[in-house]
This record gives sequence, structure tokens and C-alpha cells, in this order.
Amino acid sequence: MYSREVSLRGQRLVRSFAFAETAAIAVLLTVACSSSPVTLGNVSYPATSAITLHPPAAATPNGACPGSLRTVQSGPDVYGAWWEVRDDSSSVLMVGRSTDEGKTWGIAQPADTADVSRRGCARPAPAIAADSSTNYVDIAYFLVAKEGPGVFFTHSMDARTLGSGDGIFHAPVPVVYGGDQPAHVSVAARGDDLVVAYEDPNGDLSQVGLALSRTMGHIFEQRLIVSLPGLPAHSPTVALHGDSVLVQWLERPDSVPTGGRIAVRSARW
Repeated sequence: MYSREVSLRGQRLVRSFAFAETAAIAVLLTVACSSSPVTLGNVSYPATSAITLHPPAAATPNGACPGSLRTVQSGPDVYGAWWEVRDDSSSVLMVGRSTDEGKTWGIAQPADTADVSRRGCARPAPAIAADSSTNYVDIAYFLVAKEGPGVFFTHSMDARTLGSGDGIFHAPVPVVYGGDQPAHVSVAARGDDLVVAYEDPNGDLSQVGLALSRTMGHIFEQRLIVSLPGLPAHSPTVALHGDSVLVQWLERPDSVPTGGRIAVRSARW
């Protein structure tokens, strides 16, 4: 049994999880996978990016790690997620809402305070998605919690309360545990359907994994590796259109920090 503590609206909320729950979820995931398979297409190598994102420009919030702000437009508002470093070099995942096209931010609030690493700002930026039809804001990110490192997901189901200090985030859900190296992530959502693409933190060779949820991310019913074996894969981006998922990544040696060949794979869910 372990606990995470989060401070929201001046109250202290203790979130307890049991390892037995993880095992129970794993059984549920196995059942879900067998009843709803994912059909993967072939990997292709386009000359230019197959996924074009248009994050709105926004002012960097005070205290944000340089380069960690990620933004998304939802209706008339801009939502942002970023890292802020504590005095001990651990970080807090912060989320804010802007009602003036990103020029200023309302009251920023923590979405996850469980990080116990000492990485400071040397960590991948979080990924953010928003759906104006549901009023959800979704965040995926790599974090080192007391129970270990991994990729996690959290969301608010009432985006309009963000920026006022009254927003509530659901307890983080583990997408995948493990790994000593921070993982880059991407998230996309439409209605109750949500997908997270991530650098798999497990294994000797970097690969890109995909986690899929029909339940707003409360449970990830399916997980699979989408990059090809033997070819190191980095920096995933994911897009969701109905039952079609498109995942893009860069193939390059693990020793090379940037660049690489664009690879794309579709999935029918």
C-alpha cells in the first residue's frame, strides 16, 4: 500500500492505492483486449509529418520550467500544462486556463504533486488535450512517484473551473510503470475515447507504445507496442479520428538526441 498527497483548494487529499488493485486491473485489461482487438496497419515513412498540431502561442507562466509549457485550444479558451520545480528539485505538474488567448493565465493549480525525483527541469514536457464537446482536459506525463517511475494520466471533467482555483483532477492512472529514463508522451481524446502514445520506459531499446481507453482514461483497456522491433523509436505524436488512431514517431539511434526518420502507423480500434 502506498499513498500520494495532493494539495488542492487548501485541503489535503490522500490517495491510496493497493498493489492488489493493479493485479485486478490487469485481469480486466486482459479480458478487454481479447474482446476488442486493435488492427494495426503497416509502418510507413512519409517525407513530411503526417500529424500537424497547432498549439496556440501563450505566455510562459511564472515559475514554469523553460520549454515545458504545452497548450491546447478548446472553444474560446486556452489550456496549458507545465512543470514547476520545488526547492528539492522535484517537480509539480501545473495546469492553467487562459481566457484571453494565452496572454495571461488564471490561477494555476497542481494536477499531480507526487514526483520525488531530483531532475529539476530536466524532464519531458507533459502532453495535453482538450475536448470542447465534453469539457474535459486530459494530461499525460512521465513522473517518478514513490512507487516508482512511469507514464501517468490525469484529467479534469470540468475544464471551466480551471483557472479559478476550483478545478478538480482525478487521481492519476498509471499508463505504464518502469524505466530509468524519462519518457516523452502524447495524448488525444474525443468524447469518452482517449489514447496515449509514449516512449516505453522498459527494455533496452526505445520503443513507442500505445494505450487506449474507452472510459475517459479511468481504465486503459488495451496497451501495445506500435514501433518495429530493432529500430529505436522516440518522440511519439498521436491523433484520434473516430475509431482510427494515427501514431507518428522518429526512428534514430538511442545515442542520438534529436532528429530521425519519420515513421507512421495507423490503428483501427
